Amino acid sequence: MSRKFARRETLRAAQLSSDTTSMPAHESPEHAEARGSLERVSLEQVERLRGLVPKLADTPELTESLRERKKLETRKNLSWAAIGLALQRGGLEHVRTEEIAEAAGVSPRTFNNYFRSREEAIGAVAGDRARRVALAFADRPAEEPFGEALADVVVAEYTAGHEPLKAAVFQLRALMTTDCGVRPFMLNAMTKLEDELAPVIAERLGLPGDDLFPRVVAAAVNGAIRVATEYWLREDVDAPYTALLREAVLTAAGLAEQPPPLSPPGASLPENTNL
Repeated sequence: MSRKFARRETLRAAQLSSDTTSMPAHESPEHAEARGSLERVSLEQVERLRGLVPKLADTPELTESLRERKKLETRKNLSWAAIGLALQRGGLEHVRTEEIAEAAGVSPRTFNNYFRSREEAIGAVAGDRARRVALAFADRPAEEPFGEALADVVVAEYTAGHEPLKAAVFQLRALMTTDCGVRPFMLNAMTKLEDELAPVIAERLGLPGDDLFPRVVAAAVNGAIRVATEYWLREDVDAPYTALLREAVLTAAGLAEQPPPLSPPGASLPENTNL
């Protein structure tokens, strides 16, 4: 008998011995058969439950959402890398795209896939943030109060979980408003939050996507963020930015609690009898 064959026979005997000793000493054949059936059923149940978990290939909407969020995260890292370097060096003209890519942990080719210039990378901050706010708000549970959900999303996105420093915000605003290359992108992004939020608000309120009211609410929220930020930047204001921002968004979002009836397009306005 070869050594290899003998080793195989020894392993087989050990396996049989293990199978035998794993059965309880006083277990009858009927109990053993029942236990085996239960074990097989459990495995079948696990496989059935596993089959209920959707695969990304079977859920194109989920796949697309995850892909978009990953792209937004990469854009965010590139944008803030550009901002950080520009502030450190006293201007965007002292920063090269290769340095931005290195600071963000990606290749220069990746930078070029997302942005055409350094200025666009910085100017994209507001627009990309608006998109992230809309996606996060769409993910909130439907039963959650409208204003609370929207305020939580806005505060989380605009503060990143900590109280900002006024000096840093002043520097950032100066960079974005005084750089001639960045300013056009900033102006283009001023109403981006309204464009992104309006359809999400409409869906949450059960209104048509082209209804006027969700757009009004979105514009009110956009304005509330701007007013809260400008108010907080005043030298005589000591209140935390997070508290002011939450209060402003809650006030604007209050419009959604009682949607007023709006006249259909083309409807004539009532005559003013005082004229």
